Amino acid sequence: MKATKAAEEQYLDPVFASVGMRVFSYEYIEILREENLQKKIQGKRSYNLVPQKGFQERVCEADADVVIIGGKKGGGKSWIALYKALPYMFNPDVSMYAFRKYEDDVKRGPWKSSKPVFRGFGTAKESSYEWSFLDGKGATLKMEHLQDLGKITDRFRGAEMAYIDLEELPEHTRENVDVIFDFLSVNRNTAGVRSQLVATCNPVGWSNKLRKLLEYYIDPETDTVIPERDGRKRYMFNYGSDISEIAWGDTWQEVYAHPKAKEKIDLLLLGKDDLSPEDMILTLQFIEGDYSDNKILQATDKRYVSRLASKGGASVVNDMRGIWRDVDSGTSLLSLDDMDAFFNNTERRDGTMRASADVALSGDFFVIYAFDGHHICDLDAWRGVLSDDVVPFVKHFLKKNGVREDNFTYDSNGLGLWLEGYFKRAEKFNNKSAPSDSRIWNTLKSECAEKFVKAMKSHEFSIDSALLDRKFTDKKGRSFTVKDRLVEERLALKRKDDISRFEIIPKQQMKDEIGHSPDFIEGLFMVMHLFEHKRQCVRKGFGAFGY
Repeated sequence: MKATKAAEEQYLDPVFASVGMRVFSYEYIEILREENLQKKIQGKRSYNLVPQKGFQERVCEADADVVIIGGKKGGGKSWIALYKALPYMFNPDVSMYAFRKYEDDVKRGPWKSSKPVFRGFGTAKESSYEWSFLDGKGATLKMEHLQDLGKITDRFRGAEMAYIDLEELPEHTRENVDVIFDFLSVNRNTAGVRSQLVATCNPVGWSNKLRKLLEYYIDPETDTVIPERDGRKRYMFNYGSDISEIAWGDTWQEVYAHPKAKEKIDLLLLGKDDLSPEDMILTLQFIEGDYSDNKILQATDKRYVSRLASKGGASVVNDMRGIWRDVDSGTSLLSLDDMDAFFNNTERRDGTMRASADVALSGDFFVIYAFDGHHICDLDAWRGVLSDDVVPFVKHFLKKNGVREDNFTYDSNGLGLWLEGYFKRAEKFNNKSAPSDSRIWNTLKSECAEKFVKAMKSHEFSIDSALLDRKFTDKKGRSFTVKDRLVEERLALKRKDDISRFEIIPKQQMKDEIGHSPDFIEGLFMVMHLFEHKRQCVRKGFGAFGY
């Protein structure tokens, strides 16, 4: 704003001025905002760096250790995440970072957005995406990619990042939220300023772990943010290795009262007399953005909403209205509604016990299921199991669930061939075997996959609810529940395009779709092979396992 010093003086807050502090009144801020808006409407550049009223202003006021912002398109979250870095620029000992998932997105994302924010305060070095503030006498801010999350600890070990801007958080949290806690370990400084991590996001559903992290803020019935909780500060302590192992509370005392959190905090504080339990507990705020608060975008780009809406599909509705719900791409044979029906279906037992197993002896999972009729009553999974242990494991599982060897099927391709000599009466499942009708399916695997999908859509299968919460750990050390894995792996059940008969996509394409081998879902649809055979069965409790 081009105003004389005398004109500015009239807007100084008298209370602060009485003690020698130059703090402008809120009235003056509103004048600057209006000037910004008018200049934008006229197509002129504004030099007033002032957050807009509403969402951006609330983000500025947020003082939690972790501030997650967004939830609706067009709220101005990227701009405000960068703006919050400005107060740090005067300290030459401060290092700041901004991140995107992919390297190509750094340039067209935070780097492009940073220029109107930092212009005039720093020197830009585009070759390394780095800002140096106050002619090299201030702080620095560097922008990098996070394409390999597994290397975060190695890349930034020993680093001090006073301020972290983590753009498009859902790109990093599809399988876990470790990226947040990994960065919190380096979100520190010895420059005497408060460290903070700010992350931006759009709405996601339960297939992304961010939805679980922000569960407190979201209405389970409407999947929208609860207004009374929007922006509320929460206290947390991660006492385990999974997102479900976080103690939450409205105060640090409430978190410390959690038995497992207290146990770990007390252990960490042994011999550290300069720290208290409160020092170990972090804070988090989620603040929802809204297009209605972004007056500048509304005035300067009146077609923004129409262009956004032109994309079509439910995802646009979710982004615009802030609905935290998964959206199916339409290419998977099983929808989220199908999975929900499966998880909540009444038990489909008939007393006939069967079992199926997807065999793996390497980094993939060896998964085995027990069925009472069409009801999944037990399952187990092992990763990296030694070959000598497999047979005792399987035999124990079958005996525990009253399954005859005759009513057990396993994939006999590859490593499965190794089991043939130990389970001679089992029904071998060869993925490449001929189907019952080659005019309809290309292989036995495709036949079983389609029949399983049709059975699921007809609500013929059910599963013990306790099994859905059972946890396993993948080869990267990340834990997951059976429910989460099945929801994710349903995306691997897709049909090849432009063919007359049904053919499931190949295994490698399945891996590409979900990022790992679909061991849990494949172990499930293999059981359809048993339902096609009139085999001698045993009802639960009758013994006679036939080993």
